[in-house]
Amino acid sequence: MLTSYGLVRNRSNRNSKNFPDWQEFETCIARDPEVRSIVRGQVSRFFSSCTFGVMRRLGRFFGVRPPYEIPIAAREDIRIAILGGTAFRRCTDFILKGKKAAYLYDPTPPWATAERVARFVEDLGISVLFVPHPEFCDRLNPALKSCQVHFIPEAIDPSGYLSDEAKTIDLLAYGRKFRPHHEALLQGLPPEIHYHHTWLEDRENLLSAMGKAKIIINFPRKLTHEDIEVEMVTMRYFQAMASKALILGRCPPILKEIFGYDPVIAVDHQSPCTQVESILANYSNYKKLIERNHETMTLHHTYSHRWQKIKEILLRETGEPVS
Repeated sequence: MLTSYGLVRNRSNRNSKNFPDWQEFETCIARDPEVRSIVRGQVSRFFSSCTFGVMRRLGRFFGVRPPYEIPIAAREDIRIAILGGTAFRRCTDFILKGKKAAYLYDPTPPWATAERVARFVEDLGISVLFVPHPEFCDRLNPALKSCQVHFIPEAIDPSGYLSDEAKTIDLLAYGRKFRPHHEALLQGLPPEIHYHHTWLEDRENLLSAMGKAKIIINFPRKLTHEDIEVEMVTMRYFQAMASKALILGRCPPILKEIFGYDPVIAVDHQSPCTQVESILANYSNYKKLIERNHETMTLHHTYSHRWQKIKEILLRETGEPVS
């Protein structure tokens, strides 16, 4: 018997700059013919959120153990939600009974503590949780009693990226910046080098800029944000690879581990401008690395690969028969 999967589509927090990234993962999962997209209307989401809130408050007051669900079973054998935070409004379908799983981005301070994640998982009855770094497994497993935590790296869907654009931007930095390196480039790069570092308003402009960039600067958030303890590899690295740009910055150890080699050109902090000029003057020497990164990512590190791994784990952890 085939296992039926339900993808709880997130319609909350659309104004977040990361919303298109979450949707990219969802869209990839939704292509699987074994998956049914679960899309609830605004009224349904509102009443589910209100009902859940009341059940949780009363449950805690009277000592009723979670999960807080209504006595109606979901149609699907397993439901999964792609979550950018621990808020019930992102997965209101979880108010129904049934097997539940979630992929949670950034389950770490300042966004969420292990205790907050544990309470969220228990309140909703999530039995399998996927996180983007193995250290999160070590931190969360002791706090979660009835939920298995598994490491699944971030990724992308390369089909939406522009890898064949004319490379008219020499150097691109977008989003988070490592300030000492950025300031050194601003002060020392010659004017003929096109350094694009201003805000990109939407995803269309972002994809276009990445497709036109020869070099994309990437640093882990641990360096750009002092309040983050884990050196994660984010999808920004994979986006640069999909755009066939050379990555300049710092390689998170986990990226080197899953690729089997270092796909990043390490920044020369002593002579950052000289380094950029040298790379651009000898850019053809880096074509082999660019192509290798693109091929490795395409063959092994897309959201399709991540989803297949997630399915294997779900079938094993939930006791469903292999389809």
